[in-house]
Amino acid sequence: MKGLKALAAVLAVAGLLAAAVPASAGAAAYKHYVGCGLSGKAKPSHSCPKNSKKGAFFKSLKGDVFYSVCVKFPTGKSLCAGKQEAKQGTLYVNKVTSTIPGKHTVSWFVEGKRVGAFSFTVLG
Repeated sequence: MKGLKALAAVLAVAGLLAAAVPASAGAAAYKHYVGCGLSGKAKPSHSCPKNSKKGAFFKSLKGDVFYSVCVKFPTGKSLCAGKQEAKQGTLYVNKVTSTIPGKHTVSWFVEGKRVGAFSFTVLG
């Protein structure tokens, strides 16, 4: 009886792990972040000075795709750059020109599905 309970517990845990794999696998298909700068050397950052250059970076790790990127500003307004091609393994950057102090959220979409989001603050 103890053996059956242990086996049932192991199967339940294995089932939970298997269910978690697809969610993490989708997240691993793309790399996306915001950096203070426009070069590939810009590191991910959650805050940038008001007058600095800011870039929304995107890389497809599992194939060529078309993506869109949207920025939601502290004012509540959103602006999107539609359908851009991303070749697998190439890092792309979209310039974020906002100097509005406050929290901005950048979202990336592939085939109409949001594949990531990154928030950062423009420092006043």
